[in-house]
Amino acid sequence: MTIEDPFSRYKNYLETLTAAKVSALPGYVSPAVLFSDPFHDVEGVAAMARVFDRLFETVSHVQFIVLDHAFDGQLVFFRWRLTGRLSGKDWEVEGVTHLTFDDAGLVLSHREYWDAAAQLYELFPVIGPLLRYFRGRIAGA
Repeated sequence: MTIEDPFSRYKNYLETLTAAKVSALPGYVSPAVLFSDPFHDVEGVAAMARVFDRLFETVSHVQFIVLDHAFDGQLVFFRWRLTGRLSGKDWEVEGVTHLTFDDAGLVLSHREYWDAAAQLYELFPVIGPLLRYFRGRIAGA
């Protein structure tokens, strides 16, 4: 099996994901899938589905786009952009995901990497200015 077909299938699922389609997640990921991002480190399809459910509860007008990808055996790396409205304001996050697939073409591990400080926390009224200040001080600006 080449990993390109399972990845294309999963990519299509993510790019068309809506709150109503979260229930289809078991058709794409292993029952023991490992999912992690800057806020979560969970195991199992039910736990991963709860993460996705929470996204749709918190962010409206969610759109996920895979920008590019690379394969290495059973591994896939892809760069993505997520847009939506958070607390009534436009929100955009860019990141990279590392996937591993099992022999049946299901996702065994979905690990997301993105900068939560710059792409989320800095939007908050109290903590945002502090983070920007410290970022500037550390960078020597």
